[in-house]
Amino acid sequence: MSPDSSATSSSELNELFDPQRYVMADSVGYLISRAKNTLAHSIEQEVSNLDITHAQASCLIMISSGRASTVTDLGRELSTDMGSITRLLSRMEKRGLIQRTRRDDDRRVLDLSLTPAGHALAAQLPEAFCKVMAGHFRGFSAEEIETLRGMLRRVICNNSG
Repeated sequence: MSPDSSATSSSELNELFDPQRYVMADSVGYLISRAKNTLAHSIEQEVSNLDITHAQASCLIMISSGRASTVTDLGRELSTDMGSITRLLSRMEKRGLIQRTRRDDDRRVLDLSLTPAGHALAAQLPEAFCKVMAGHFRGFSAEEIETLRGMLRRVICNNSG
């Protein structure tokens, strides 16, 4: 069966997302948001013993994994405004975790890199993130987790076109 062969029809979607039957607590968007917030809170607690915040941990992971190499990349990946990212990066730079470097060919672009201290801290984060995820997904099968991952990717792709 192809991924689209069981796709919900337009009329089914209209029925599923009927404003007359909307109940916030059952809304898929609300539940995704609640799940995200719950995970973020748990990660915040887990990384606090490393003396960083969840936002700082996310930045370190994004930079170390190559998902973000500029301030603009980081803002896009974290869905955060440039002002917040700039303040966050300033605190991280003062702590000696990251370095911002202007490009010679385009002075508007700031490249981000980790310092040795940033690399050392980033190396500890996968364990903290995985510990939190394992706790929150206790009782889920590997197949359920892969299905959820695929569904979330589809939600994201549906919004990027």
